[in-house]
Amino acid sequence: MAPRLQPPTGTLVVVAAGRTATSLSPSTLMLHESGGAWVTAGTLSGSVPAAPDQRQLLAIAMRAGVYDGVRLGGDMQRIGLTVTAGQVEPLLLGFDSGRLVTGAVYAGNDEVNLGLGELANKFVAMPDFNLVDQNARPVNLDAISGKDVIIAAFHTTCHETCPLYTALFLQLTKHLPSTAMLMEVTTDPTVDTPTALAGYATKLGANWTFATGTPDDVVRFWKPFGVALAAGDTHVSTLALVDRHGFVRLVYRGVPKVGNDIAPSLVTSLSGQGLAQLGSGGDGWGAPDVLQALTTIAGPERAEASGGGRAGGFTLTATDGTKVSLADLAGKPVVINFWATYCPPCKAEMPLLARSVGPQSGARLLLIDEGDSRDAARAFLDGLGIRQPALLDSDLAIGHSYGVFMLPMTVFVRADGTIDRRQVGQLQEGVLAAELSNLTSQ
Repeated sequence: MAPRLQPPTGTLVVVAAGRTATSLSPSTLMLHESGGAWVTAGTLSGSVPAAPDQRQLLAIAMRAGVYDGVRLGGDMQRIGLTVTAGQVEPLLLGFDSGRLVTGAVYAGNDEVNLGLGELANKFVAMPDFNLVDQNARPVNLDAISGKDVIIAAFHTTCHETCPLYTALFLQLTKHLPSTAMLMEVTTDPTVDTPTALAGYATKLGANWTFATGTPDDVVRFWKPFGVALAAGDTHVSTLALVDRHGFVRLVYRGVPKVGNDIAPSLVTSLSGQGLAQLGSGGDGWGAPDVLQALTTIAGPERAEASGGGRAGGFTLTATDGTKVSLADLAGKPVVINFWATYCPPCKAEMPLLARSVGPQSGARLLLIDEGDSRDAARAFLDGLGIRQPALLDSDLAIGHSYGVFMLPMTVFVRADGTIDRRQVGQLQEGVLAAELSNLTSQ
């Protein structure tokens, strides 16, 4: 009898580093095979040094293939890990106070080096700030949490570089992943009130964030970037990329290259000097360069749009015995949360969802339980004081159709039935508030 062939394997080396030195209680590390199941990698425990030092916790043979999720105890995060037969693949896990840091999972040599830099605070953290957008809503660190942000200095009465930055943003919107956001922040807060910014955005059909504040607030925002308040057409032309952890990763100066892809209304707003800057091709960088930098910073798994497409229809039985269909909510923004009773992050985020999503938010909440019995799901919600019925996805068919591979996962559906974004893992309050604002403003 011929021996059974074993699947090809590579070596997975798991290393750990902390924002400060910490220690881990024994926890099982599991990886999710793309399109497959969870696979146990081993047990992690012991001391973890402060980055950039690191400690190897595990070295094991793993089946060659693509893995898209990691679970350690109650912490689950998305990854983009490829194990190649006969090769060594490093995986860095970042910790703080013994817990896995949100977003701090890095696969591959380049990503590991990036992660050690982030955890060791070698990148400059974005200082706290308090601004408002064109709709007078707060713009602060909570509002941008979990997003890679492209920020530009501008003011609405500039006739030189600022219209070119706005043209650049119009180009970026055509290819921007849903994990990123655009924000133009004024350098002339006296003129650029929320009302003025709203009029500017409407005139151009711009759907990104325009921010302003008191002169003192705007000065504090721009000070780390060396940008002063505007004097006429004169200010430091600046574009910055801030990563999802709040670190400033790249700063461009000068004039962007926008070519002929510029709205006529922006062309007519240019002075003679502005027209000369447009015709000169700027300082040699443009939308493709910014998008490539964003991909490098975000990693390919985050650069892929997590939104898009129509939300699949379904009808499920609720814990109170009623039938609920997504079609019943046509024309309304909907937040669909996939969860299960065995999932600690699901339990942690459920009260936030229950109090934040409802008539007062302008969106409807659907809680879809993955695989539990009706009694178990009802007891779980009762224990949290949540009276809303859960929908029972008993055979996991709806979860599979939505691409659920780890819990919790939240899908934000626009009023027109298209998906705005998928959030994998536990929601933070600032992220949820920002997503609800996106849904109800569209």
